[in-house]
Amino acid sequence: MDRITRINGNGQPYTTDLPKIIIFGYFNYVALQHVKDNTGLDFAPTTWPGESYSAHPTESWQIAALFMTYNFKTRYYNNASNNNELHLRNDHHVGFDVDSICFDCVQHNHINTNGLKQGDRLAC
Repeated sequence: MDRITRINGNGQPYTTDLPKIIIFGYFNYVALQHVKDNTGLDFAPTTWPGESYSAHPTESWQIAALFMTYNFKTRYYNNASNNNELHLRNDHHVGFDVDSICFDCVQHNHINTNGLKQGDRLAC
């Protein structure tokens, strides 16, 4: 199995196994087979609430192939709750934590409103 070495916030290198990958959201059999054909990753349903699938790559090229073939929103976790896990969501108009933000929040965060008006929402 490949391992990956990174540099922590104190400038010290540390090495971990490749992360377990969890995809959140519904994937049908054909989509899962397409992922497997392109990456060698055999995603199986998980016990997380809702639809999700997990696989553990053995070689780093599998992660590169996954990202070069599909668009995902990503989050990496390595903490007490999620040990060395890469969480993925389809890159659609859905955020990790929110589905949309209100007009006031768009303005507060200096995001171009592109014609949005009070009462409108911006999809993530």
